[in-house]
Amino acid sequence: MDISRNKSHYIIMTVIYNELLDHSIGNEQYFRDANELIEEISETQFDEVDDFIKNSVALSLKNYGKALDAIKPLLVGWEWERIPLLTRAILIMSYTHFYFVEKVDKKVVINIALDLAKKYIDLKQTKFINAILDGVLK
Repeated sequence: MDISRNKSHYIIMTVIYNELLDHSIGNEQYFRDANELIEEISETQFDEVDDFIKNSVALSLKNYGKALDAIKPLLVGWEWERIPLLTRAILIMSYTHFYFVEKVDKKVVINIALDLAKKYIDLKQTKFINAILDGVLK
């Protein structure tokens, strides 16, 4: 499957968003298998999906707790559960991309997150994402 990196990020964000939407994530963190989730969103057999997408989704689900532990202290005046799901998905994806998927400059990861946010959520959330990622990506 040959797709652009922008499309890959969209798929990753969508898979994480759908998983957050489908499951109530509280103290228990249960996620479905990355293979199943990716096939569902991309409508492609898992073996044909780009390794970047597979790794990003699997690592995002595996390291959800670590990402949450890093992000929560920066949520001054906010509660994680009250943040829109798409914003959460972008934050989780970005944290994972920076720390676990590949070594990329902080500015690049934030720009990817902001490009997705500008397309799918309001300006206020875009600024919020920028502030949180600026603090959590070191």
